[in-house]
Amino acid sequence: MIQGKLISSQRYLDMEEVNDRAIRYRRFIVNVYPIVLRGVQYTIIMDGHHNFAAARLAGVDPDFRPISKKAKKILDSIPSREREALLINNVTDSNYYYVDNGEVVTNLLLPDTSCKFQVHAGNQWVLG
Repeated sequence: MIQGKLISSQRYLDMEEVNDRAIRYRRFIVNVYPIVLRGVQYTIIMDGHHNFAAARLAGVDPDFRPISKKAKKILDSIPSREREALLINNVTDSNYYYVDNGEVVTNLLLPDTSCKFQVHAGNQWVLG
């Protein structure tokens, strides 16, 4: 399921939620998406950041699962070059970082300007 390094662009965590899940949950589901970005294989945490943190806190391995069939169908419908640019250019609340050590993925810092620029702002897609 995990191919290459595990990365994320979401650092925000509600620690009260993480602590609650670590106490109450036995299984911590984390949805991931493997992809090659700028020639390097990564797996992106797409959903389940709080579950991932709770699993670490509880000292257990998270249950990694692929993203939903619907989300995969949508991403797979985008030409690979545009999909790569979309994922590089659209981050959550931080630059991509390696989840095992928190270091920023320097290879993914700069935007991908080789494809039409796509961002999600104000609940609307903005294409440039």
